[in-house]
Amino acid sequence: MAKDTLYARLISVLFLFLSACSNIPDQADKQTSYRLTPKADSPLANHVAPLISEHPEQTGVIPLINGLDAFIARLALIKSANTSIDLQYYIYRNDDAGKLLIWHVLDAAERGVRVRVLLDDLTSKNLDQGLLNLASHPNIEVRLFNPSYSRSYRGLEFITGFSRMNRRMHNKSLTIDNSATIVGGRNIGNEYFSNNEEVDFGDFDLMAIGDAVDKVSTQFDRYWNAFVSYPIESLASGISVEADLENLGSLLELEREAFESNQYVGRLKLSQLLQKIKDDSLVWHWGKSEVVYDPPEKAQNQLAQKWLLSDLSRFLSSAQKEVLIISPYFVPTSEGTKSLVRSAKAGLDITIITNSLAATDVLAVHAGYQGYRQPLLEAGIKIYEVKADPLHKPSSWSGSSRSSLHAKTFVLDRKSIFVGSFNFDPRSAHINTEMGIMFHNANFANAVVDGVESGLADSTYKLAIEEGELIWLDEENNVVIYAEPGAGFWRKFMADFIALFPFESQL
Repeated sequence: MAKDTLYARLISVLFLFLSACSNIPDQADKQTSYRLTPKADSPLANHVAPLISEHPEQTGVIPLINGLDAFIARLALIKSANTSIDLQYYIYRNDDAGKLLIWHVLDAAERGVRVRVLLDDLTSKNLDQGLLNLASHPNIEVRLFNPSYSRSYRGLEFITGFSRMNRRMHNKSLTIDNSATIVGGRNIGNEYFSNNEEVDFGDFDLMAIGDAVDKVSTQFDRYWNAFVSYPIESLASGISVEADLENLGSLLELEREAFESNQYVGRLKLSQLLQKIKDDSLVWHWGKSEVVYDPPEKAQNQLAQKWLLSDLSRFLSSAQKEVLIISPYFVPTSEGTKSLVRSAKAGLDITIITNSLAATDVLAVHAGYQGYRQPLLEAGIKIYEVKADPLHKPSSWSGSSRSSLHAKTFVLDRKSIFVGSFNFDPRSAHINTEMGIMFHNANFANAVVDGVESGLADSTYKLAIEEGELIWLDEENNVVIYAEPGAGFWRKFMADFIALFPFESQL
């Protein structure tokens, strides 16, 4: 009898879960919206207008390498907004960085700025209440991309609806007044902006003005109005709004007071970029650009002929002399490895920078990558793996603390560069949606390569083959290492164990 009761309860729970999953949230009240032309008195638009007029049909960029500078750039743009803010991210953490940024966003909404927040749903667990409160402001809308329909059974829905839920929006952009944008590899969280004692993601963004901005806005509009982008109100219908405008105003004041004594805010005030903004001494690099991105329909496994992979394949195949590939998650696959080997044997100088086993934050990715190192090295391709604890440099690509590479950048012939969210792996190519900017300026691209190369000895191990076996050269300390450096026995064991399973297509 007890066993029958247990079965009955299990069946009842399963029935309720499947019923919840089958009910697609109603989007009847969802309205389309598009980029706004900046108001005549937009300080940002008026500031960049003379620069743009001097460089017609070109894009001006400033590299954001240092985590503090990258965060200051976002805050400064949001603070200057008087028309619109479009915010699009894969991860948005409810930590100091996330709170400080959203405080500035709320402050902008209070000034009358229209705010559109588009987040991927996979990493927004437990944020429904806060997002619903945020969306209660008349100037703020919040949507979640490809969300779980059953908010209480997200884990189960991911299993039963894996083919849909597995496809995520990995795009990252922040656009202000349709006049300036930031595109790159960073999500929103302490670890991306040099405010995490345990790990610091070395990353790279471009702050851009000019021709690319409107194209980034077009990309945002497509995702915002896509069928798979759901208003938070349609998903969190069972949750009551805990805030009203008066409470939001009080929240603003409380957050402001809290951040006045925050150590991170004190460090932000020392940002070199902040000083340049104050001095009006920012230096923009100008050139032609293309904004490339997957269509949002990729989340429904549609329009494959228009996926970003095609654009990047053409971009990479145009290289004549050398290619620098920087990718934290590097899983080239058998076909990709064959292509790289053919190019190297044809005379192309290829350098790959990725995470070491000790530095990676996704062990499965290293398991998928490690078997491709030897054939790549044998073809003459140079591979560098980022140390988990490199010598800290203010402009280091790999950061400080326990560092982990997170930048996704490809440089061709020291003339053209791609900066975006795309990792050199099957997940970016075939599953997640991605975006980025291709920028053409030889001086800029050359400076990026020189900057990376100058830090390699301090921050990476150079891989080589000795008597048929992999070795790691620590050029900073003039040491040869004969096993995965900095990784303990269990980490090595787990990487080898995971490598036994056929998971590559999901990496």
